[in-house]
Parts: sequence; structure tokens; C-alpha cells
Amino acid sequence: MAAFRAAVRTFTRLGNSGVAECVEKLTGLRLAGVGQVGGNLLASHSRGLRTPPASTSALPHSRYQAVQQEVVVDDTDALKEFSHEVIGKVDEQVRDGAAGRLFAAVYLQGKQHLVTPGDLVVVQTAFPPSIGDAIRLEKVMAVGARDFTLFGRPLLGKDLVRVEATVIEKTLSHCRVYFYYRRRKNTRRTKFNRTTHTLLRINRIEITHGINEVPETTGVEGRVL
Repeated sequence: MAAFRAAVRTFTRLGNSGVAECVEKLTGLRLAGVGQVGGNLLASHSRGLRTPPASTSALPHSRYQAVQQEVVVDDTDALKEFSHEVIGKVDEQVRDGAAGRLFAAVYLQGKQHLVTPGDLVVVQTAFPPSIGDAIRLEKVMAVGARDFTLFGRPLLGKDLVRVEATVIEKTLSHCRVYFYYRRRKNTRRTKFNRTTHTLLRINRIEITHGINEVPETTGVEGRVL
């Protein structure tokens, strides 16, 4: 049987050419009608046997495919010119006071607030400043107007944007009731909680200088840096 299987594998490799000679040499049997594969003895005995797939000489990916070359245009100068033009227009609006009413996104006590001049902001945690104190909110994430918006990475410079506020009230929040109950256990617990709230009024939002301008530093004459 092993010799017969070897003959089948040889038949698979060689096809129909030299099948009778191979079978006669390996098994000692002569086969008639080898050309008719569907009705010969070899085909009938080879049913159910695993035969490796015939290898193809040409693979699909072996064919050469022409790759079209991509032309990259150097537009660095054009982008620089466009950015300088936009920055110049923003600086002109800031210089002339034509930007209108500004808004800012500030980070205060773990939360972000979108504020404009005259808004009231409630800080829902303990806040150290007292009533009547004028404070400056330094963690400014974005500032903008009608025609432009400046975003920080993540914060804008302290010398670029100035947001001032005043503490006008410090009070407690409304009473929150926490009720704990276990049925059929005669267990009831009631707790009341009030947190400290601080009310701020936004006085002014100002962009102090141009975007690419560096303010002059005074008071460092004669110092070695």
C-alpha cells in the first residue's frame, strides 16, 4: 500500500506523462487507459487520498506594476506668508481696539469656565480669597473675539492675556440630604451637607500686546543673567 501511495504522489507531480511506466516500476501493475483519468484504476484507488496542490509558476504579485511618482510642491514660503498676514490682521484689531467683546476659557479650581466681562462665576469649592479681593486668573486656556481665537498649549502666556475678577460673595450651597434606609432592619440614617461657594465677577479680559511681540522687561538693568 505504501508503494501505491508513492505512485499516486508521483502521478500528481508528473501529471499524465509517464504514468504507466512509474506505476509498473513501483508496484509491478500495468494500467490500461491511463489517459482517461476518470475511469482508470489509479484514479479509483486515489479517492480520499490527500494530494498537495499543484504549484503555479507565476504568482499574481510577481508581475511588475509601475508606481506613479508623487510630486511634492514646496509651499513653505506660501504658508509663512499666509500666517504672517493673519497674525498681522489680529495684531491690528488688538492694537486699534476693534476686536470687540472678548471671551476666555479659564481653568479654576479643577474646572473649566467660559467667561466674558460682567459674568458671574460660582466656584464650588473652598476658595482662599476674601470678599472684596481683586484677583487675576492666570490659567487661561483660550481667548477670542468675533473674528479670531487664540489657543494655548495648554495655557496662554501670562504676559499675553489678562483676566481680572473680584470676589463678591462667599456663601454655602443648598442643603443636600443623604438618606440611608434598610428595609425590615429598623435602620434609618439622615445626613445633611452644604459646601462652600465663592461668587466671582469677571471685570476685564484684555490682550496686552501682539501675538509675536515680546514685551520689554524693565528693572533688570545692571544684573548678570
